[in-house]
Amino acid sequence: MKQILVIGHYDKTDFMMYLGKLLSIDHKVLLVDATRHREYEYVFPKMDEALTLHTHDQFDVLEDIHSYESLKHSLGDSQYDFVLIDCNDEETLEGWPEVDFVYVVTSYENPVIQKNVNLIRAYFQGEKLSSVKLPVTKIIYEVSNHLDETYMDSLLDDMPLLWKESLIYYPDERDQTLKIINQYKSTVMVKRMSSPYKLVLKQVIESISGQEMSKVNALWKRAERSN
Repeated sequence: MKQILVIGHYDKTDFMMYLGKLLSIDHKVLLVDATRHREYEYVFPKMDEALTLHTHDQFDVLEDIHSYESLKHSLGDSQYDFVLIDCNDEETLEGWPEVDFVYVVTSYENPVIQKNVNLIRAYFQGEKLSSVKLPVTKIIYEVSNHLDETYMDSLLDDMPLLWKESLIYYPDERDQTLKIINQYKSTVMVKRMSSPYKLVLKQVIESISGQEMSKVNALWKRAERSN
C-alpha cells in the first residue's frame, strides 16, 4: 500500500479527485479527507451524508480523519493499493508517520505560502526530517508576478529538505468549469482540461505508479472513455 501525502493551504479537492479517478482504473484507491474543516463535504454527490466512507466513481473517499490512528481504525482490515491523503492541519501532520510521496500544493499568495511553510515544518520533524527517501515536490498554481518558488524555498533554508523538480500549471477557465461540473456528477470527468493541468496530473501518476508516460497516456484515454 502506497501512501501519498498532499499538503497545502490551497483548494486541491479537484486535483485529488482526478488522481483518484485515474489510479482507480487499475487499482484499489482510498482518498482520505484529513483537512481541518472537511473540505470534501460537498465536493461530490453522496447517497448518505451521515456516513464518512463513500464510494465515488470507482474509488473510496473517507472523511473526517484527523490523525493517523483514526485512519488505521477506520481502515481495519481493508486493503488499498494507493491511499491519497489531503491534509492542511498542522496538528494532524505532526503525528503522521513517513509516507511514500509528499506533494505541496501552493500558489504565490503570501497567506498560502506562509501557512504552507508551517505545514511543512509540522510534518518534517525527527526521523522524517532526516529521511533521504522522502523528497518533496511542489505543485504550483502560477501567475505572473515578482516572485518565484525560490522565495518559499528561502523560508525553509534551515531544513535539509530534498526538493524534486516542481510541477506548474496556470489559471484556466476550462479547469474551473470542469471542477464545478464534477461536483454535481456521479463520475469524475477528465475531458476538456487544460494541457498544463493535464500534464501535471500525468506526471504525478507517472511518479507514484512507476509507469512510463506512454502507459499513463493510455490510462488517461481510458478515463476519458469511461465518462
